[in-house]
Amino acid sequence: MPALVAEVARHDPSVQNTRRFALRSTIVDGTVLAPGDAVLLVLAAANRDPALNPAPATFELMRTHRQTLGFGYGPHACPGPALAFTIAAAGLRALLSGGLRTDALLARSWDYQPSVNARIPRFH
Repeated sequence: MPALVAEVARHDPSVQNTRRFALRSTIVDGTVLAPGDAVLLVLAAANRDPALNPAPATFELMRTHRQTLGFGYGPHACPGPALAFTIAAAGLRALLSGGLRTDALLARSWDYQPSVNARIPRFH
């Protein structure tokens, strides 16, 4: 279950992007940023970078060295991915042990609620 949750988080993350703000004048890839300028970081696209995850478009349950950037990276990364993944896996286990019919779910359609930075599924 943990591998399933981690690969879903990488392949179809709920948080698509975040914003950062320049603290001082700087240049990023030839673009001059002034203090306070906003930069949109598309975290979901970063999860599909082949330099981080070989064959990034495929859903691989047993992917080795999986990189998921939806919780950030480096010194400013969110401290909660392990807890979030554990809660999600426990929730899935509870649903499955309670008789959740996955075949019925697969027969349903879904789309995503409009949102500027999150993917929130809406099942029909």
